[in-house]
Amino acid sequence: MRLLEAVDAFLTATRADGRSPRTVDSYRRKLKPLTDFLGDVPVEAITADDLRKYITDLMDRRTRWREHPKHREREGGLSPFTIAGHVRALKRLFNWLEGEGVITNNPARRIKTHQPKQRTLKAVSVEDFLALLNTTQGEGVSDLRDRAIILFLADTGCRIGGLCGLRLDDLDLEEEVAFVTEKGEKTRPVPFTTVTAEALRAWLAVRPDAGEYVFVSLGNKAVGRLTPNGVRQMLRRRAKQAGITRPVNPHAFRHAFAREYLLNGGDLATLADLLGHSSVEVTRFFYARFRYKELKEKHDRHSPVARLVEKGGLRVRS
Repeated sequence: MRLLEAVDAFLTATRADGRSPRTVDSYRRKLKPLTDFLGDVPVEAITADDLRKYITDLMDRRTRWREHPKHREREGGLSPFTIAGHVRALKRLFNWLEGEGVITNNPARRIKTHQPKQRTLKAVSVEDFLALLNTTQGEGVSDLRDRAIILFLADTGCRIGGLCGLRLDDLDLEEEVAFVTEKGEKTRPVPFTTVTAEALRAWLAVRPDAGEYVFVSLGNKAVGRLTPNGVRQMLRRRAKQAGITRPVNPHAFRHAFAREYLLNGGDLATLADLLGHSSVEVTRFFYARFRYKELKEKHDRHSPVARLVEKGGLRVRS
């Protein structure tokens, strides 16, 4: 069996086993770089050394991406977690081929599973968010625009590219939902609250006529589409105005959205959909600790032991 046929058979079996179309599509996307790198070779001829060369190529792309940010869109933005996802996908493919008896020697068995380093997420605090919002209480055009931007980021958890690429036709204020396109081609619906809808209406009522994009620049130059750098500059300006000393950036709003969503009882699977993650594993890796904190708080409130001890008037030795 050749590699392309093997991938197709694996995807069909995955769907037949009851996995969702979204999971199947995730495997398809993660295995395409493998077939591009190795070509349509016989799967029996693939060695562990071939797979290591492929993984090294992914890691080299990561290095080139970090040194040259313009490569991000073209090469997919190969973060450590993205590379780990590709490695897991190839291991599952070859494990399946071995289980089906297609291969007898599984080259993926000697491939180490990548474990991305957990990093501390810098989310905007509730206090800083309110302080930023408080600087936009005026009725000037820039106040109305910046208020809508801050609320939209905080309310949807979208990426900066999704906000800057948002077109007027992508916005449904009646249904309170927007369709954002991120990472090149992925489009998804993001709901928002009435508060954000009203802020958007107020901004659109005074927005200069400047083409199809919702958010536009307001500088001395010709009015045009607002850029990610323009959003960052606006946030830095507002943070300085509010007396905020901690860093404030667009992605910190995304982390804050996820944190508050989980701490208020939301589940990881729905959060993965809202954030546009290809897999709930990505969401769990970054945000599970918030979920655990919320579960601990619920446990402390509803534990039968706590209630029985209190009811029985018992004292716990310290």
